[in-house]
Amino acid sequence: MSTFNKEPITFQEQIERLISRGMVFDDLNEALRFLKNISYYKLSGYWYTFLQPPYENHIFKENTTFKKVIRTFILDRKLRLLIFSQLERIENSFKTQLIYNYSIAYGSNWLINEKHYKNQIIYKRFINVLNESISSSKEIFISHYRNKYTNPEFPPSWMSIDVISFGQVSILYKNLKNSNTKKVIAKYFGVDTVILESWMESLSYIRNICAHHSRLWNRQLPIKPMIPKNPYNEWIKILPEKPDRIFIILAIIYYLSKILNPNTTFNLKLYELLTEYQEIPLHYMGFPLDWQSDNFWSIL
Repeated sequence: MSTFNKEPITFQEQIERLISRGMVFDDLNEALRFLKNISYYKLSGYWYTFLQPPYENHIFKENTTFKKVIRTFILDRKLRLLIFSQLERIENSFKTQLIYNYSIAYGSNWLINEKHYKNQIIYKRFINVLNESISSSKEIFISHYRNKYTNPEFPPSWMSIDVISFGQVSILYKNLKNSNTKKVIAKYFGVDTVILESWMESLSYIRNICAHHSRLWNRQLPIKPMIPKNPYNEWIKILPEKPDRIFIILAIIYYLSKILNPNTTFNLKLYELLTEYQEIPLHYMGFPLDWQSDNFWSIL
């Protein structure tokens, strides 16, 4: 292994380096302002697609402007905000369905009963996380429960699940034994339990990307969501060549959003965003060439 020996450079030196590599600047003062507020390293993830092969030479394609890079960055930020807003609704609905159906079937403290879980090791890890989340929670309803009750140790599921992350709820659902209750939840979301497990795992990963302001638009997803063969509702007919990009996530979000609210405007907002930045290629996000002809996305 080699030693890292790159030295930091000033904002002005950053601009000079980009110019030496072929990037075009329309307004150097504006570029300087952006670089003072968005790190050079962070932006490098957005200008990578503008490099000529071999990429290790760091030479930009002809007519690559700093403005194009910034517009790609802004598209990514707006896309994350659109997704994050919708994932909040999906997370709340998923938690609500889980709490309601299992509490009605098995009582308020079903969450800590090991008989509901397939893998006891994963169950014990979850209980540890749950205990930590409750102990560190600043929610008033958690403090009220702990001050008033000593048994059971954990608050009821509708309190406990409210203070754990989307990712932990995804792990919880996946580890639940197959049952009619688990199937009822999956049916509510228009798929079977295996597909819902996969989707919630992928969505929780995307949620974390959005929450940490990480690059999303051209990211290759390490967790590929499963494609449903027999969904209950209308699904995309034009499938992407690469199911490991954000396009498939957008399809899942829209599919679920229509269940939560038949009048959702998620598809319209997506159209408007992509139209505003239509110079940015969609294939980096996994969009099929003729995706707009798919009735699934219709805005009429």
